[in-house]
Amino acid sequence: MIFGLCVIDVGISQKPDLGLVYQWTQLEFDYPNAKARQDDIDSGNFDPTSAAPIDVDVHYSYAPNKKNRVFVTIPRFQEGVPVTLGVVTDKKLNNNPIIQPFPSWEWHTNPKRCKRDRLVSVFRVMIDECQRLWVLDTGRVLSEQTCPPQILAFDLQTNMLIHRYEIPEDLIEVNRSILVTPVVDVRDAHGKCKDTFVYVADCQAYSIIVYDVQRNEAWKATHKSMYPYPNYGTYSILGDSFDLMDGVLGMALEPYKPGQDRKLFYHAMSSPTENWVYSAFLRNRSRFIHNPESSPEVFHTYVGERTTQTAAEAIDKDGIMYFGLMSDVTFNCWNTRTEYGRKNTEAISRNRQTLQFASGVKVVTNSKASQEVWVMTSRFQKVATESLSQSEVNFRIQAGRTEDLVSGTICKSGQHSHSRPSGSGGGYGLVKPPTNRYGSTNTNQKK
Repeated sequence: MIFGLCVIDVGISQKPDLGLVYQWTQLEFDYPNAKARQDDIDSGNFDPTSAAPIDVDVHYSYAPNKKNRVFVTIPRFQEGVPVTLGVVTDKKLNNNPIIQPFPSWEWHTNPKRCKRDRLVSVFRVMIDECQRLWVLDTGRVLSEQTCPPQILAFDLQTNMLIHRYEIPEDLIEVNRSILVTPVVDVRDAHGKCKDTFVYVADCQAYSIIVYDVQRNEAWKATHKSMYPYPNYGTYSILGDSFDLMDGVLGMALEPYKPGQDRKLFYHAMSSPTENWVYSAFLRNRSRFIHNPESSPEVFHTYVGERTTQTAAEAIDKDGIMYFGLMSDVTFNCWNTRTEYGRKNTEAISRNRQTLQFASGVKVVTNSKASQEVWVMTSRFQKVATESLSQSEVNFRIQAGRTEDLVSGTICKSGQHSHSRPSGSGGGYGLVKPPTNRYGSTNTNQKK
């Protein structure tokens, strides 16, 4: 499979833009035959008007005769979702690309039975430098904690499960926690890939869970910067409004440099602020094991703010962050070497039709060693207001080369700024007020 990002036609004078890779009016899955699909519809296991994708990641295979693959996630926060993680195929049904369950159908069936080999509900995934797909399974069906949440790793050369960790109950709040974003920190990518940590955003318990893969143990850190802002709990996107109070959701690591620490950038989705913490502090188990709130001094919040909410974020090799802005309906960049805020961010793509609710963002290094940014836009405001129309394109995956998108922008020319962040803080979980069938009963949330 060739994605063709090098042939996006932008004209002579037009700035390079994101190019469309896939789009759907409704999701379709790779059933063995039409009868199996119809049986799932008749039983309520598959509702074509209900399933909504949230995230995307891309695997460029370096093995001969192996195809590149685009992974998508479809969390089970509403009824009628038969598959929660899949690969986009070249096949189509009614002009909608068909999604093949990953790693197989068996992993997705009967999620409430809590089989050992299971995928219950996945919001986001991350592919690391070691050709591993890390999957964060919330274990929730609708608002019920059906199974223990788990972190899984698959070898993308074989599709085999190579690691599994069930997150202990004392690190979550049952029927409240929603684990929405994994960020993988490989400390020895050029070695044996054993020294790995996974940082997990819990958007409803307002915490970051830290998992040490090599030692197979986890702990969590909490700080007020991970909480939502009540004034940012109402979303307005092109005339549709809904309430969503999600805490920490967007997270991204700055580029790895041997011998240096990395900043983990993060934000609550329902907030105007961006925050950061040195990953070395998070990796220090002794700081948090007895008290998740023990180290407020290590968390920092920039003084500058956004004017609207943002969900996922990703950072390229040059330290440039990419993210969508909800009410603005734009895709944007920010050079993380500068102070955060409006004066240092710039819209690199503006399209009110195709950029609605950027719920998944990834920076991917392709087979030619150049970087691309991939974006899933899910039109979640239509999902939240139950106004999705199957006569319109609702979900899109778009991509572009990072160097093209930021060329000539303030993000590319940004210089190092020794700005001083304040010392304290200001997946999206899709949690709604109690009156909405998608959410929990907790109303003090943020995303």
